[in-house]
Amino acid sequence: MHNLLSMVLTAAIAVQPATHPVKDLEQALQSVRDAGAPAAMVLVRDDHVVRTATAGVADTVTGRPANAVDHFRAGSVTKTFVATVVLQLVAERRLALDDRLGTLLPGVLSYADTITVRQLLNHTSGVPEFLGIVIQKYAEEPQSWYREWSPAELVGLIADQPPQFPAGTDGHYSNTGYILLGMIVEKVTGRSLATEIRHRISQPLGLRGTSLAERTTLPAPAMHGYAPMPGADPVDVTEWNPSAAWAAGALVSTLSDLARFYRALLGGALLPRPLLRQMLTTTDVDGIAYGLGIFQAQTPCGVVWGHNGAVFGYITDVFTSPDGSRQVVLAENYYDEGAWRAQESLIGSLLCSN
Repeated sequence: MHNLLSMVLTAAIAVQPATHPVKDLEQALQSVRDAGAPAAMVLVRDDHVVRTATAGVADTVTGRPANAVDHFRAGSVTKTFVATVVLQLVAERRLALDDRLGTLLPGVLSYADTITVRQLLNHTSGVPEFLGIVIQKYAEEPQSWYREWSPAELVGLIADQPPQFPAGTDGHYSNTGYILLGMIVEKVTGRSLATEIRHRISQPLGLRGTSLAERTTLPAPAMHGYAPMPGADPVDVTEWNPSAAWAAGALVSTLSDLARFYRALLGGALLPRPLLRQMLTTTDVDGIAYGLGIFQAQTPCGVVWGHNGAVFGYITDVFTSPDGSRQVVLAENYYDEGAWRAQESLIGSLLCSN
C-alpha cells in the first residue's frame, strides 16, 4: 500500500538518461511487459516521422492485443489540461494568477486567503494531500472503489488539517490543489470542468478520444487497466469510479490525442505567448522543475516538457521538445511501481532516438 500511495502522490518524476538509441519500438516495450504490464504502447515523433508500437494484450480475458488507438486513463496528465483552461480564463480576464482562493471559493479552507491561483497551479500552496485518505478507504471498504465523490467531499477530507507549509515558501505535489482549481473553473464559468475541457481544448484541436471522465466505463476501443494483488493474478480495475481523481487525474485519452495537445500547447495555439511563458516558468517541487501544470526534464538531446501520471490501472508519460519536433507518449495498463520505473527508464532513450 505504501508503494502504491507513493506512486500516486509523486506523479511527477525525473526522466532517466538515455542509455541507447531505440530502433525497434516493440522490442523496447518488452521491458515494461517484463515488469508485469499486460500491455504497453508508444508513439514516438522525430520531426515529421511518427511511429507507434504496441506489445501485449489490452484485455487479459479476451486476449485482444493492444492497439495504438485504444483509450486509456491518463492520470495526472490531466493537470496540464486543467492548467491550460485556468490560464485561458486568465487571458480572458475572468481570473488572475494572484487571485486568492478565499475570494474565489469563500470558506473552502480556513487558510484559503493566504493561497493564490498560481500557487495551486505550481504546487506551492501547502494544501495537504487528500488521496491517501481515499486509498485507505479503498483498502478498508472495497465497494468504495465505485462510490461517487464530489469535489467538495474530497477537499473536506483534509479541511481540518493545517497547511503543510505557509503558501509560497516551499513546493510539494498536491492533488488537492488541482481539485480546488477544478472547483474554481466551475465557479467562474458556471459550467462543468468536463465541458470546459471539451469546448476549450478537445473540440478545437479535434481530440475525439479525449475527455474528462464522467462515468466508470471507457470509450471503445479501450485498454483495460490492472492492479497487482498479493498472491493472486492482477485484478481488472478499469471501471473504478474516476470521481476520486477528477481535476487531478480523471482524463481519458489516446496516444495521438496527447501528442497533438502538447504540440499545440507548446506551439502557442492554446495560450497567448506571455501566459505560455508563465506556464513554463518553473519552481522546485519535490526535485522537479515544475511550471504551471507542466514540468521540465533534461535529456541528453535537450530539454523536454510534459507530464506523467499514475492512476489505478494505468501509467502514462508524455514529453515534447519545445519546438514539438521530438515527442514520446508512452502508456501501460498496469498500476505497479516496478512497471512504472521500467517505463520511466525508457523515456530518455525514446526521446533521443534517431
